[in-house]
Amino acid sequence: MKTLFLDTNILVDFVLERERADDAAQLLQLGEDGKVRIAVSFLTIANLAYIIRKGRSQEEIYAIITDFQEMFDVLSMDSRQLKKALHSPAADFEYILQYQCARAHHCDLIITRNGKHFRFSEIRVATPKEYLASR
Repeated sequence: MKTLFLDTNILVDFVLERERADDAAQLLQLGEDGKVRIAVSFLTIANLAYIIRKGRSQEEIYAIITDFQEMFDVLSMDSRQLKKALHSPAADFEYILQYQCARAHHCDLIITRNGKHFRFSEIRVATPKEYLASR
């Protein structure tokens, strides 16, 4: 079964019901249906909580994260990933960390709206629309 690593922006789209929320919902549904394994980094959960905090109580944020935790795998991050990220030529540190997490956990594909930030990736990168169209 393929493992799709979702970048933070995919979950933000879903929670904030942005224009691209339908694509995010379809990806999450594929995971729910057992057609793919959905994974995110521990960093994604922290970033998501920070981004969606405006206008939400702590209980609401924790409920969203709890629901997500049941829907997909939250991947650990460690000092080895950090060391590799520190030696990477890419410009944006957050994306380097995301990539190192996906790589360490043998993810098959990174799904993001910001493909340009993963130009250095040895893992295939696609937007939600690209991936969904290729199925």
